[in-house]
Amino acid sequence: MTPRRVVVADDVEVVRALVRIVLEESGQFVVVAEATTGREAIALTEQHHPDIVLLDLAMPQMSGMEALPHILKASPTTRVVVLSGFREDVAAVEAIERGATGYLDKRQDLGDIASRLIALLE
Repeated sequence: MTPRRVVVADDVEVVRALVRIVLEESGQFVVVAEATTGREAIALTEQHHPDIVLLDLAMPQMSGMEALPHILKASPTTRVVVLSGFREDVAAVEAIERGATGYLDKRQDLGDIASRLIALLE
């Protein structure tokens, strides 16, 4: 199986690094780019047309929630999964209404993010 191509968008460097390591070690994902702002997430999606964008909601310049519809417009086949520490009952509903495939809580162990992502995408 060809690894799924991912853009990781989070303004915290250590979160991006951990997510990249865990996803790539799973053998099922390859991180093609990393964004630190919503605007960068849109630009990198336009450039790479990834299978998945893991999108934090709280980022500078443009929030993930604001960037979400622009990402989907830039690459309609890309699946956006919100990765956030906001309360799921509020943030997940709004994100899904805006077109996200799902929501992963980053307050949970990021060491199992690959398996959680796979379960969400199935």
